[in-house]
Amino acid sequence: MRSVKYWLAAAFTCGFIALSASAVLADASDQQVNDTRAFIEYAFGFSLDAPTVQLIRDGLTSDMAKNESGSLATLNDMNTFMSYVHSHPAASGALLRTYVEPELVAAFQADTSDATSRALVATWRAHNHIVADGRPPLRKDVVDSYIAMFEFISKQAGKQVPAEVKNHSQFSTRVARQYATATPDSQLQFNRVQTLWLALQTIWAQATPAEKAALRQQWRAPTQANAHAHIATASSPAQSGFSGQIFNEEKYKEKLFVDGETQVYMATWTNPFNP
Repeated sequence: MRSVKYWLAAAFTCGFIALSASAVLADASDQQVNDTRAFIEYAFGFSLDAPTVQLIRDGLTSDMAKNESGSLATLNDMNTFMSYVHSHPAASGALLRTYVEPELVAAFQADTSDATSRALVATWRAHNHIVADGRPPLRKDVVDSYIAMFEFISKQAGKQVPAEVKNHSQFSTRVARQYATATPDSQLQFNRVQTLWLALQTIWAQATPAEKAALRQQWRAPTQANAHAHIATASSPAQSGFSGQIFNEEKYKEKLFVDGETQVYMATWTNPFNP
């Protein structure tokens, strides 16, 4: 009974799930499954089917049996994270999602002994157009984001888009080949281009004419491409098992939601493959 009260209280406190009269009567396991499903669906960007939700239930049950306190702490972090997402504008949540998705998939891949993690990776792969294997696998959407950003910046800087980038199919093949043999750190870093492109579009839409002129000047500078610093990647969580892959929300807040952070992010990302 204490755990039932705890999870109902947590759900109301976090405010990210509206409980109906029937949901109030659900047991703690149902609440945990619903909360976890909501987080994964947010991170993956699509709804999970019933068999996958059952696998989540199986994974949570297994983790609770092995390490109840650790699993409950993880679920609490997950709820706090989702509360944070839903208390901010939709655009901020979309930006954060592009950052969380590759990290979560890579974490699930790392836990090869966990059946639920493996199943979730398979579900995610089936829902995406994968162009290269890695940790995480490379999606076509990520490559498309790089191309779109490259072409946009080139246009604003008054530069010609290189022929190898203009040929999108050829360029995608080249990046996929480099990606497949790169280190996991470099693979994760390249996935950040999706967050970068979304942040750039947001900043550009809100920029004044003077700010746009300053950005254009910055992009014209020939040394700018060499001035970028690599993003430090976060370490993997110590806890193993399905629920151990849900990360504390604090590191994501630090990355994206402090004043001016998107501008800092834009200035520190670099393409590890230099295509």
